[in-house]
Amino acid sequence: MQPTRNRILCVDDHEDSRGMMKVLLEMWNYEVVLAGAADDGLHLAQSEPFDMYLLDTHLPDESAFELCEQICGIPGHAPVVFISTAPYEIDKQRGRESGAIAYLTKPLDFDVLEITLTRLITQALGSGLENTGVCPTV
Repeated sequence: MQPTRNRILCVDDHEDSRGMMKVLLEMWNYEVVLAGAADDGLHLAQSEPFDMYLLDTHLPDESAFELCEQICGIPGHAPVVFISTAPYEIDKQRGRESGAIAYLTKPLDFDVLEITLTRLITQALGSGLENTGVCPTV
């Protein structure tokens, strides 16, 4: 029997970015579910368990910051990480205020991404991050 793989929901409106993220994360032995819009991401977050949420800040149908707040309203939710092309401090602050645990900028440093995911999932599964329905700030 194979060990259970950690599940990550990646919400990004750019098809190539979603595909690249799926390939990369699967190489690191994560199970990856993709969504191209906020409403699809929220539906998945409400109906399936995940160990991590990766959100692009620019979504076509709704603000990713609003999506983050909605995910953080789900009891027992997993940590949320933003991945964005916007490197500005105001965007990082808005991400923290909406409940994200981390905010990474593109182009991604894959080593930093891997370390961040491993650390946050380990903390969340080991109760180092309380999944009480409210995301702590960074």
